[in-house]
Amino acid sequence: MYSYFTSYYPVKSNIHKLNPVVKLICLLILTLLTFITSSIKLEVLMLFVTTYLCFSSNVPLKYYFNTLYGLRYIFILLIVLLAARGLYLENALIILIKIVSMMLYLDMIFYTTSSSEIKYGIEKVLTPFNIFNFNISPFINKLVNVIVFFPLLFSTEREVLVNSSSRGLDYTYADIISRFFVIVTSFKNTLRLTIEKMKKQKLSSYLRGYSTSKYRTNLRTNKVGFLDIVLLVVHISFIAYFIFERSIL
Repeated sequence: MYSYFTSYYPVKSNIHKLNPVVKLICLLILTLLTFITSSIKLEVLMLFVTTYLCFSSNVPLKYYFNTLYGLRYIFILLIVLLAARGLYLENALIILIKIVSMMLYLDMIFYTTSSSEIKYGIEKVLTPFNIFNFNISPFINKLVNVIVFFPLLFSTEREVLVNSSSRGLDYTYADIISRFFVIVTSFKNTLRLTIEKMKKQKLSSYLRGYSTSKYRTNLRTNKVGFLDIVLLVVHISFIAYFIFERSIL
């Protein structure tokens, strides 16, 4: 089984069972704190909690590692740029921890939350906008379709590359230039097959009675359990810690 960033990994875990609304709220809290805090202690604490959630998701750790490994050149470039600006080691470390925490947390969200649960969660989180009579369901549906499109594109690309090897277009053992040629040559078929799969998903949603003109009910994820409350309390404690640190400075 192959898994890609923003793709759902279907296994049983307590993280998978968490309410998608709670997950998104916690993601918003983590994102906000990531942008406004400069405390290495708080960043390390959030990274520790994020790592624990990833470990508890029962998703193979190699998938989380693959995401970070795919950003290796960005990390190297970032280190060079930070060094050129003469930033202190602690400041550079904080920035790297911020990026790693965000990527791991996003990975955890998407690996443990199906596309329908993400739609449901976003709808509930954006419910306050209903006071302006905004019909946000069509927008959310398109947003999630975009999110789902990329892992579907990557998985389809792999299928095409495997089948292309039987015609002499070997990607696995080729050099960098040959790999680029294979990808470019097969991209047209990859894109066509991905669009066909997206159409099948839309048809499946239609057959299940999904409508963007009204909110849907997801009986399995409507309840907030004990673990949801614990996760919220932990993230709220991050905010309290941030406020405490700011008050004593």
